[in-house]
Amino acid sequence: MKIKMIVGCISILLYSPLSLAMEPLDDQVLSNTTGQDGINIALGISKVEVKQASIIDNDGIASGTDYKGRASLVLAGQTNIPVSVSLVGANANPSISTIIDTDGGSGKPFANVGVSIAQNITGIKVSPFSIYVASAASTSDASNNKSIYATTGTLNTDVKKILNVGSASNNFEIAFHNTSKPGVNVQLGNVPQSQMLVFSGAIQSICGTGTGCPISIVSDATAASFDFQLKATDTINGFRLNQFHAGVEKGGIVFGNYGANTTDKITSDKVNFTLNNVMLGDAGVSDPNVFGGLKNGSMGNMGVVGASVTNLKMRISGL
Repeated sequence: MKIKMIVGCISILLYSPLSLAMEPLDDQVLSNTTGQDGINIALGISKVEVKQASIIDNDGIASGTDYKGRASLVLAGQTNIPVSVSLVGANANPSISTIIDTDGGSGKPFANVGVSIAQNITGIKVSPFSIYVASAASTSDASNNKSIYATTGTLNTDVKKILNVGSASNNFEIAFHNTSKPGVNVQLGNVPQSQMLVFSGAIQSICGTGTGCPISIVSDATAASFDFQLKATDTINGFRLNQFHAGVEKGGIVFGNYGANTTDKITSDKVNFTLNNVMLGDAGVSDPNVFGGLKNGSMGNMGVVGASVTNLKMRISGL
């Protein structure tokens, strides 16, 4: 399966204050000054909007089968409006800082890129979005960006929704730790930190308000739905990310908290995970073949307290 990414109609609202002032420095001041080579990029940003993002499969499921049609998985709004990703707490100050530097590494040179989030940013909020599957007529290609929505604002007839996340009143949101904001250190070339990306900081919750974010998995004309919620068991330190890393290996992209040696045992912090208001199928529907004609209703809430992972390793690769 040949896969390529097409991200269309991305608008980024940038705020980049720039002020310059020059004044002479005398010899005494210069004698007390040391320099550090490198680049520091301060980015002021409050929101990113994405109209549509696609993963395109040009050859169907597999050769030798009847399923060889071109298709795509598409991320878009639940209605014909862009998906917005907002930095909660953003103001006129830079929201993201990126420090770029290089090092000789004793004959093994590398580039180092450190990305950090400002203390005033309290989280990330994503407006309601869905995942769709689209056939060839609604799938973009190298020369044409195609929308899954018709000019009337309705879905094209060859597009089917398979997943809903969030609602207008309850967006998907990741809440950061109060003082230890998430960050990532990237090394390119040689990697003395052993991985391309090493994460840091901590989060407090995902969909932590109320009963959680509504999610539904669509199958034909019905769905399995629930409210998703994840919270750090340790409310003081949060769920720390400094044990997690990612990189590119010969077999694909990998992510996890595994060690360099098979004997290493690295265990994550604990989380409380809940699925609230679990509903399988349509509420209120009755089946005459079921005893007493009972109507379908909520299965209630399900959850796990104090869950952790040890030596997690997830690989993503093409077919």
